[in-house]
Amino acid sequence: MKDADHTQESWHSGIALAIAALALIATFWQACIVRQAMRVDQRAWVSIVIPTTFPLNGSSIPIVIQIQNTGKTPATGVEGNYIATVLKRGEKLALDDFRIGHAHNKLYVGALFPNSPVPMTSVVVRYGPSISESIVPDDALRQDIANGNRFIIFYGKITYNDVFGARHWTQFCTGTGVAMLEKLKECIAYNDVDHN
Repeated sequence: MKDADHTQESWHSGIALAIAALALIATFWQACIVRQAMRVDQRAWVSIVIPTTFPLNGSSIPIVIQIQNTGKTPATGVEGNYIATVLKRGEKLALDDFRIGHAHNKLYVGALFPNSPVPMTSVVVRYGPSISESIVPDDALRQDIANGNRFIIFYGKITYNDVFGARHWTQFCTGTGVAMLEKLKECIAYNDVDHN
């Protein structure tokens, strides 16, 4: 009888231990989910307020943007690459090609605090092998844009760290001109963020 009681107690102890182990695993899993949700909620979210127009009536074509952090904590190491130029209808977009040897602009913000946007102004340029030149919006350019022979394109990628040490990125693309319609789907698809 003692052996039967001892076996039954061992059996109950084993079940209790298994239930405790499952509860521990469930608690750990919930803690991981809560931690991830907290990081998503508290992290920095950097975005670009892109221009809605590209004025063609001055000595250059200005691009006025704001880099903003709509998250709850600062973003650090904020830097990026972008291209702002005029392309001919049918020219291929080199989206995300910011390698050495491919002309592009760089930007550095350093730390970006929540709800403290950083305004930036750049100009549309013609990228050369060693230097870039500001594009002057003359009558020929305005006519080519209106007729769909050329278009303005502005795209780039911003990278940054959140306070938890995770690296993030935001891509953006916009443009103007009738010829831009051919590239619109590709440009819109480029607008994206990381998924961490």
